[in-house]
Amino acid sequence: SLSLSLSLSLSLPPVSEPLLDNEYGLTRLAFTDPYVEISYSGVLGRTSLLYADYNPVFYQDIIYNIEIPSVCDTIILKLMDRDVDGNDDCIGTSFLKLPSISYFSQDDVGFDPVFGPCFINFYGGPREITELNEQYLYLNEGWAPGIAFRGRLFLEIYSKPSYSVGLFSKVVASASDARSKADKYLNRSKFIIVCGMVEATMLEHADSVVTFEVSCGEFGNMNSESAPATNSTSQPTQPLFDSTKYFYLNWDAGAPMCFVECEWEDVIYRLETLNLLQAAYERFEGSIASADEAMQLELSDRQIKSRMKNGLKGLVEDMKMELPELPDFCNELDKKLKKLRRFRMDNIITAAEKLVKEVDANREFYDKLLLLLEDVGVVCDEPQTDIPDLVIWMIMNGARIGYYKAPINYFMESSRARGKYCGQTRHLKMTYTGKGVDDIACILKCFLWFGYEEDYWKWKFPFRTSIHVFAETYENQQVSGKVWTTKGLLRPGFSDVGGKLSLAKINFDPPEGWIWVDDWRVAPDFSSIVGDDFGLTAFRDEVYEVHTIEEGEDWSTPKIFWMNERMEQTTARDEVELPDGWMVTDDWKVDVTQPGDVDGYQYSINPDSSEYCSSSKSYHFCRRRLWIRSRIKVGESRIPSIEESVEATGGWEYAKMFTTKFHSGEMGSDIVRRRRYRRELTSENIGPVVFTMMQEGKKVRVPPQMIMKFKMRSRFEVRVHLYSGRAMTSPEVSGYVNTYCRVSVSKQTQNTITIWEQLSPIWDQTLVFKDIILVGSLEEVKKSLPEVYVSILHKGPLGDHLLGRTTAIPTEQFGREYEPTKLKWFPIILNDQNEGDILASFEIFKVDGEGEDIPFMPPEHPSGNAYQVPPGIRPLMKDTRIEILSWGLRHLKFWAKKPIDNPLIEIECGGSLYTLPKILDLVNNPNFPKTSHYFDVLLPQGFTYKPPINIRLLDQRPNGFTPLVGKFILKTFSQYDPEYLKKRLAQAELEGSTTTESTQETPPDAESISITETETVIVIEEEEEDGCCNCCCWKKEKPRPKGPIPIVDESDDWEFLSMYWWSRFFAMQGNTLIYKTMKKHELPLLVVYEREIERYFNNFSDSIQQFQMARTPKLGGDPDEDEDDEKDPLTGVYKGSFRIYELEGDGTDRDLIYGTVPTAGPIKIFVRLYVLQAMYLACPSRHKEKTCDPYIAVTLGPKHIADTTSVINKNRHPRFCKIYNLNTIIPNNPELKVAIIDFESTDEGRDDLIGETKIDLEDRFLSIKRPICGLTERYMISGPHKWRDFMLPSQILDEFCTANGIPLPTYASDGTNCNINGEIYEITEFEKHKENFEDTAIWGPLNERIALYVLLELGLVRDYAEKRKLINPVMPGVPQGKILLFTDIFPFMDSPPEPMCIDPPIPVEMELRCIVFDVTDVETVEEVPPEDPDDDTLHDLMVAGQFAGDPEAQVSEIHPRAVNGNGAFNWRYLFHFGYAFLDRKRVIPGELEDLMLDPILTLSVKDGDPSVSPEPYAFLHLNLTYLPRGMVREDWTVMEMIPGYEEPPPPTPDPLAEEEEEEEEEEPPRPPKITYLNLFKRKKTQGWWPMYKKIDGYLYKTGKIKMELEIMTKPQAAQRPAGYGRADPNENPEIDEPIRVSTEFPEIDAKVKTAKFVWKSPNKPKVILAGIMQLFGVVFFSLLYNVPTLIVSYLFSYIG
Repeated sequence: SLSLSLSLSLSLPPVSEPLLDNEYGLTRLAFTDPYVEISYSGVLGRTSLLYADYNPVFYQDIIYNIEIPSVCDTIILKLMDRDVDGNDDCIGTSFLKLPSISYFSQDDVGFDPVFGPCFINFYGGPREITELNEQYLYLNEGWAPGIAFRGRLFLEIYSKPSYSVGLFSKVVASASDARSKADKYLNRSKFIIVCGMVEATMLEHADSVVTFEVSCGEFGNMNSESAPATNSTSQPTQPLFDSTKYFYLNWDAGAPMCFVECEWEDVIYRLETLNLLQAAYERFEGSIASADEAMQLELSDRQIKSRMKNGLKGLVEDMKMELPELPDFCNELDKKLKKLRRFRMDNIITAAEKLVKEVDANREFYDKLLLLLEDVGVVCDEPQTDIPDLVIWMIMNGARIGYYKAPINYFMESSRARGKYCGQTRHLKMTYTGKGVDDIACILKCFLWFGYEEDYWKWKFPFRTSIHVFAETYENQQVSGKVWTTKGLLRPGFSDVGGKLSLAKINFDPPEGWIWVDDWRVAPDFSSIVGDDFGLTAFRDEVYEVHTIEEGEDWSTPKIFWMNERMEQTTARDEVELPDGWMVTDDWKVDVTQPGDVDGYQYSINPDSSEYCSSSKSYHFCRRRLWIRSRIKVGESRIPSIEESVEATGGWEYAKMFTTKFHSGEMGSDIVRRRRYRRELTSENIGPVVFTMMQEGKKVRVPPQMIMKFKMRSRFEVRVHLYSGRAMTSPEVSGYVNTYCRVSVSKQTQNTITIWEQLSPIWDQTLVFKDIILVGSLEEVKKSLPEVYVSILHKGPLGDHLLGRTTAIPTEQFGREYEPTKLKWFPIILNDQNEGDILASFEIFKVDGEGEDIPFMPPEHPSGNAYQVPPGIRPLMKDTRIEILSWGLRHLKFWAKKPIDNPLIEIECGGSLYTLPKILDLVNNPNFPKTSHYFDVLLPQGFTYKPPINIRLLDQRPNGFTPLVGKFILKTFSQYDPEYLKKRLAQAELEGSTTTESTQETPPDAESISITETETVIVIEEEEEDGCCNCCCWKKEKPRPKGPIPIVDESDDWEFLSMYWWSRFFAMQGNTLIYKTMKKHELPLLVVYEREIERYFNNFSDSIQQFQMARTPKLGGDPDEDEDDEKDPLTGVYKGSFRIYELEGDGTDRDLIYGTVPTAGPIKIFVRLYVLQAMYLACPSRHKEKTCDPYIAVTLGPKHIADTTSVINKNRHPRFCKIYNLNTIIPNNPELKVAIIDFESTDEGRDDLIGETKIDLEDRFLSIKRPICGLTERYMISGPHKWRDFMLPSQILDEFCTANGIPLPTYASDGTNCNINGEIYEITEFEKHKENFEDTAIWGPLNERIALYVLLELGLVRDYAEKRKLINPVMPGVPQGKILLFTDIFPFMDSPPEPMCIDPPIPVEMELRCIVFDVTDVETVEEVPPEDPDDDTLHDLMVAGQFAGDPEAQVSEIHPRAVNGNGAFNWRYLFHFGYAFLDRKRVIPGELEDLMLDPILTLSVKDGDPSVSPEPYAFLHLNLTYLPRGMVREDWTVMEMIPGYEEPPPPTPDPLAEEEEEEEEEEPPRPPKITYLNLFKRKKTQGWWPMYKKIDGYLYKTGKIKMELEIMTKPQAAQRPAGYGRADPNENPEIDEPIRVSTEFPEIDAKVKTAKFVWKSPNKPKVILAGIMQLFGVVFFSLLYNVPTLIVSYLFSYIG
């Protein structure tokens, strides 16, 4: 059962609107009626309802009865608010993942679900009640990540066994000690959050002033009534326009500084652990990204391997770190997680060290690194963070329009594990509330710090600044008639900026420790002083010419007015003065871009009308037209100082309303005005501070404004070089894009030119951003360089469409000789998806520094008014030829509910388009009529800068509509350049490496094989150990054995092993027994691919490649459009290839590479399929016993074989060993489908598909690597490994040379060497021991053998078996198991070659003889290990032996009254079993299937009297294939001999016990090194072994045993017979009677033994009580019997 103990909840927001006279008879303002709802696997549990409580106290438990592990892995917790109308509102949602709070494993690191006690935080929409709350309900419900803190819940989860059946929940009251238990974890510490804001840019709206708020939980929220007020907000600032698109905030006079005081539970130790692990994760992630970049840049293999190896070595060092110590107040999950993390980190170390040895420069190894990165990410999981996330809000007009949210540990101060962003200046991308991540509300440059209150005073700011603190109040007035007054004003005369608090200047008193610096002064906002052209380099003046007429007049004599955009009278056009420092570039003219008549006039009823039209009507009495003048900045313009502005305007700012934009200077439409007063105060230690004053009889905390003034500013220049783009998604019908880039740097924004109708636009433009002002010294600037934001937009008929964004940091060019920054591809991201790339580079220069090398301005762009990319950066252009090998189209699907039956393929690159000829007969021959094509195009030199090749699939439909139905974008194509491939090969040879594919031709060494047998650390090759399902919540991991990995001895029975195909398979799967034997005798080995073979050979794309055509979206105007669309993301497959090379001259003298390729036609082939085994099969849901009854189904074209004769019942790892022969025609039926189906024996049921795999036969048949029939390592003409190809090796070699333009090989007369292309191969290089190849009846001719060796050296596919994933279409992407198979493909022939025998070997009948001589030091007391054992204890001992799979154990005779646990037996056990040498398993025949078990012998020492001790005293489990060698001496036996032994923790010392002096003992002789052997090879062994007992998960040594083990076959046992025990025939060897120590007085011993047993039994108190009662009874009845006689005697004696 799973119990969730809910104690209390804190800081809930108001949810319901104010209610009066509600059903409860109460009158309340905004309120919350909370309860908690928990959901697990669809079962709900609810707490009781509490009324009008923001901090409810529940103390209730919700108990779930569940099974572990479970398919459902998430607990959903919701804070709910009861609504009177029955539609309860969700306050916030949180999720708990069971894998985060539990670990399912049989080892000691496993634990059941446990959590807390600690707080869990809830998030949702903004806390305030507004009209917009409805649109944020989905955030409260958890349908998207919440953005605002909505409350906390104190929660504890614990588990205990349950014997109930079914899934249900119930609610009970918490235990009586729940409150006192919770108090232990509710202690809080004081923290401070510091936020220094440097710059705010890229604001899209400027309707009103902007304020930023920093909050953590409820602390810092300026609308919170429960959290104390603090310096959490910036001063309101009016945005300024950047002349292109965005607005920014001018903080030149002082940037905001925020201090947030808060109190939280002290969980810094958890956050430190999290920071350490996340730092390790990010370092390894960075090294993987570096290796990926090296592969994209096509660096040398040595460089790629170096980056991978360095990353793995760094990961090993990181995983060896010591995690922080846990405090005394930590909870149970903290302890469990620390132990689990150490276990997983050790496993990662082992996997990383193994990968270091296998490092390879290919994508297959890169995928292994990604899998390892996922395992590192699992270690970083921390479910108990307690402290809520930090949120920065962007507020405009009182609404929270944007936010930034991040975990608090990112900014945490710690001496050991500092947060990665702590104190660093960063550019935060603030997202619009309730919108996608690509909708940028603002870019805020700031630094953040979080830590203990006492640590704040030790922290140094990242910039040299001075902090100023101001008391602030606003004087407010409104106009009444023509008089400005406070009468009728809806806010106080002096107030805060929002008008909520009355802040008269006389009410401000400096807090304790603070003093005033000056008197109150008027301090207007800088943005209200400057004009609209401030900070711009170009500006457009606008003024409206307005005409009005009276009724009956015409437009010939109107009244003329000049008005601004607000339709207020302003200066006449000709009287508008040109500001200083500006020059007119285009004088006054009418703006014809506005809708209007031929003269540009727009008509309306009156000037104040909001609706103007372009034609005159009879009721129109007003018209206007817009005059514009363009000017640019050529010098410095004078800006009035604040003092001058105050003197001229009094410091007043005017607006229509207090919530609209304020400006300097009164206008006719202004209704309200305000002016700001400030007074500075200071203290010795500047930190958090607030004013306290009385408001309506209540104390109010008013935080002052705090600003930073930077002591250093410098001027910089940023150059952005944008060359081209690729792989962009088009919203247009044609698939083309009309793109331009919008680039923002700091407070400036510029646009590039627009490139029309291109798939890969080339802008070739440099944008120069001058006068970029950055704060701080040069070293500080280097640490916080400005980020460059590039938005890629498409110009469409409906406006601009965002294609995506990219961000980059410019390369600094400070204080050194200029070196051009190379172009680089940057990803275009939209909705967290890659939507293309742009080729660009970014540079920054210091303008006003000495010794700065700033290059000349780039050349002018041909379009004018722009710059080109300079020559040092711009790539050189070169004539390039693209040869196309077009083979055919396959698997064409539906598009817009119609089949693609008239396809057309277009190839585009660099603006050139080539159309392939149409396929003549799509049904019978879907190949192109012509295979070879080419076209020449001008492309950048070098493959890094080349634009992609776009393959476009169109469908010519009967109505003349030709939609784009599919596309493939080939971004990199250096692999198609023949010269480049030769250079890479030569470079690899120079580095001493090879460029062959990654295979398993060399098996792991003995050490790594031993590791594989003893542990499963981290599955790199995607082995699903528990079957099928990635949706399982828990992953099994076996423990890593302690100490060095031992070496296992092997056997040498090669004649037997060479008979079977399976021997070659097991040799390559880690069986060194077979591998060493076959290597010794130079028998042919096998290559076993852990995944599909095509993944190791680049999908066999050496000749023909498959291009998956991605489905394009349907068009809005498509007449075939339907609401439902095809779910398949692909519309077809294009088969072909390319050869791309640069031309010298005009290219006429160069022959085409594909010029001699024949036309593709239908080919009839013969296919032989070998299905060997299925592994880790998923279990259909109908099987309660979690097994299946699989059989094979094969489909090739119209032929389908459902082989129900291959059914293997109740087996998830069936071995089929089936061969299927099929014929087909390619390309008509190129796909072979192999399925595993679960058989249903009942008539009512039907067979279920477990999974299937698909094999493309055409790719294999056409590949140069020749995977149609794997080449064996030896050419044998007879025997089990006989040559099975239809061509001889020499014929294959001749064919290979002809296809690749290599001269035919020549052989020596005696066949001992081969000369191919000038290189000589000697047969002695491959056949090391001549005596192994002397039998001419087995080995073929020398010339065929040497030809085969040459083919293997050339990298052709060797004899193989592949493990393919089984996929069920119902659950795509979730493997349902694996299947082991291989195929032979030949041209169709009447008599194909004989198939290979793949039958498994027959188990060998074996006999195991075990002779037990003695057992010693057996701990016979009940408590093990004993503190004071009783040496005089006598027990009747016997030894039981049982072999794995035997129903009953064999028992020895009893040694009576064994002294001190020492017994002598001299007893022989005989075990008979079948053994499969290749599997290393015992085989037990069954009716449906054979059962295979590990050959484990179990010996146990028991008491002859079960009533004394029903449990054995000691055990010993021995795996005969991995057997610890017995010790010669008894005192040399140690527990380390047991594989996987872990030393138990030392016992806790008793503080009251007296310390005893330890006697010095002589050090015993050092035992020999522990070694392991395989008894099936060694045949016989003898010695001493330790015996043990498991207590509390640990093994304790409880005895020793001396015995002899011997294994032999059944015929050998018949030749050397032996009897059971000491029965006849007592020989081989003869066993004598044991010599035992006799004891006297057995009857007395038996009674004493019985008394001791009773005395030590748990019923001892009852026995004592019964004895006392018996004694009392005897005394009482004797008195009762004798008292009358005594009385009578006394009386008579008295009378007498």
